[in-house]
Amino acid sequence: MKIRIRIAVAGVLFILGTVVQSQAQNLLQSLNVNLTAYDTVSNQTIRIGTKQLIQYFAGTNVSNGHLYLVTPMGNAPGTTGDLNAFLRITSGATTVLEIPSPNQFNLYQDYAALRTSGTTVSSHALNRFSIDSGSVRAELQGISTWSIWLGLVNGVDVSGTGSFQSSVNGWIAIYNVTQPGEPGVPVSGIIVASRPRPGS
Repeated sequence: MKIRIRIAVAGVLFILGTVVQSQAQNLLQSLNVNLTAYDTVSNQTIRIGTKQLIQYFAGTNVSNGHLYLVTPMGNAPGTTGDLNAFLRITSGATTVLEIPSPNQFNLYQDYAALRTSGTTVSSHALNRFSIDSGSVRAELQGISTWSIWLGLVNGVDVSGTGSFQSSVNGWIAIYNVTQPGEPGVPVSGIIVASRPRPGS
């Protein structure tokens, strides 16, 4: 009987450990955008904030909408290439839409210069944001300033990504907003990501 109890307890602990691990496979960051697009055909200036971008992605207003950058754990600071991150839109605690990588969204890092001070890694990087969600298509690039913490949050290593601010430019095309038939219009602005936290 004692052997059976020990086996049962070990099984429960294994399952609980698996659940906790599966729930912490990603790092979540609030993403805020402040972009300005220039439609030269209609001579319009289009302001694109986080709320508007969420609406363009979802095709409708999202009540209490939030935009998140979701990055799998395991990237080393300064990793170059595709960072395998994707976008998630929520309404409160409910996931409304995900813009998956690599089919519809990619965050690339072409170059990164790192400096470590204690438990913080500062990085100046060249990043690209590539979007092809159907309703929104864009190619943005620019210089980003990253702050990567080498410590733990709730016992989870969050050094796979960091908070950052990117000054970007490029082009964007938005369904029913920019002119139909245009390959895209010039755009520039700022993209800001908060400090990461573990999540699913």
